[in-house]
Amino acid sequence: MIKLDTSYSLGSIIESNFLGISNDAEPDNVIVTLSKNMVTCFHMPSQNQVHCWSSSDKLSSGVIFDPSTNCYYGVFNYTRIGKWLRSSLMMKDMKKFNFTAKIIKLLTRLDYKGAVAVFENGHCECLKEAIGNRKKIRDAVINDGETIELAKLCIFRTKAICIIVSVDSKNIKTLRSVPLEDTFLPINLQLSFKNKTEKLLGYCVRENSDSLNILTFWSNGYLYSNELYAETSSNDFPGKQLTEITLVNSNKQVTLIQLSSDCIGLYGAEPKGDGAALVIYNFHYNMVVAVQHFKIYTNPPNLWCYGNHLLLVTGQNLAVIPFTCERNNLSLLMDNNLIKINDKYEETEWDSYAKQKCVDRISTSALSQSKLNEMIITDHINNKKDKSLIRLLVENNDISDTSLVEILSYCSLNITKHSNLLLKLFAYPPLNKPSCLRRKLPFENMLIILNTLYSLMKEKLIEERLVDWMTLMIDCSFQQILLSNDPNVLELIIKVQKDINSKCDYVESVYNTNNTMCVMKSKNINSKKRDGPVNNLYKIETINLY
Repeated sequence: MIKLDTSYSLGSIIESNFLGISNDAEPDNVIVTLSKNMVTCFHMPSQNQVHCWSSSDKLSSGVIFDPSTNCYYGVFNYTRIGKWLRSSLMMKDMKKFNFTAKIIKLLTRLDYKGAVAVFENGHCECLKEAIGNRKKIRDAVINDGETIELAKLCIFRTKAICIIVSVDSKNIKTLRSVPLEDTFLPINLQLSFKNKTEKLLGYCVRENSDSLNILTFWSNGYLYSNELYAETSSNDFPGKQLTEITLVNSNKQVTLIQLSSDCIGLYGAEPKGDGAALVIYNFHYNMVVAVQHFKIYTNPPNLWCYGNHLLLVTGQNLAVIPFTCERNNLSLLMDNNLIKINDKYEETEWDSYAKQKCVDRISTSALSQSKLNEMIITDHINNKKDKSLIRLLVENNDISDTSLVEILSYCSLNITKHSNLLLKLFAYPPLNKPSCLRRKLPFENMLIILNTLYSLMKEKLIEERLVDWMTLMIDCSFQQILLSNDPNVLELIIKVQKDINSKCDYVESVYNTNNTMCVMKSKNINSKKRDGPVNNLYKIETINLY
């Protein structure tokens, strides 16, 4: 399940000549904002500026970064590709390549070696080959009068395919696939209902390891999925109807973007009012799992995904929303207010019936497992049964946030006595709803837990769960920490920061040492077997989206 954390803003950087965010630059927690004459790199989430270049030539598309050459590439005035080093102070010394045909976009991704140039006529070609054949006349892929609206580089069954969506003078969109290898046949698909009654509001390409789909959202409020390169004959476009999305306005444009193999984000206007809404839809459960509202709707609703951060334009600001992957338990969503209530069914109150039964027989009721656990945990805490609570934490992975906070509060009363229980609790994933922690755990108890976490972290080299819990506790009490003006609290936070930084530096040094040893070992192996074939092994790095 996707959890949206509290958003923050990179500031009022949106100007009239703003081009957008480059998703294909600087993978190391750096985003690149583009205007027509300036490229600016920001580090997330510190918001510190890393690089900034300006040019007399005007950028006409996104900028990409090639880690193998440590160089940036950008398209200027559609007919010139510029190349400059990351260490460059100015762009006037960049190397320039002039083309006779217009270039719309440069594409790249971390799990694909090299970059791809997309030309105005829809032709797609590897950047290295395109630069070497700059004067070559290229065959058109799209029809005359059409303009390219979307170009995306996809990996389908280990093969690279460019997906292009073009729009004509009648605002009819057509999807075309351009295989970069002679493996798949090209696809030509018109994105419209046969009866022409519904208006297309938004779309995105959803790719998994074994499937490639076009997702479309229409003015009837429904989300559809159509599989490309399906092995069996599928229904006519738009394909399978998934669900109705009522949390965005079905009369205004909506932006769709893939976040993970199971989730997509929809960003559009609210159904009522002037605000905007970011909606997260889960394919595995076929339901909306998260929503975040904004006061201002900006047309078009620009939305980008970079690592585990969502970036969107709201008014004149660029908002950044971190998101994390939490436990995938359906029972945690059963009380979600995003679920559409069906009035046809009669509601039955089971709690009063279940509470009359003893704990041993409670499992025979019709309550969900998380609700049963809540009642059992409350009973164990009242009876001070630490061993039973530990057994429940070890054997069960379906415990609600309310119960976890209840156990935290119980342990904070006597840390020494409940140390074993607290250790088992910290081995459990952090909360889905941090607001529950703010409401139910006093600040004094929060500080006691923070001190305990720090003591545990000092004893271990590095423990990801402890860091997650520590981050959660600080985030939930951040405002109270600032308002307390307590030097002891500030000293604790500084100690935590130094301890985590030192351990991360140590882990990184060990990782670099292991990499060096592997390289030396591989060189020794290759030197012994010079007569045999040598395999080129490429490390594929990916950004995990949750």
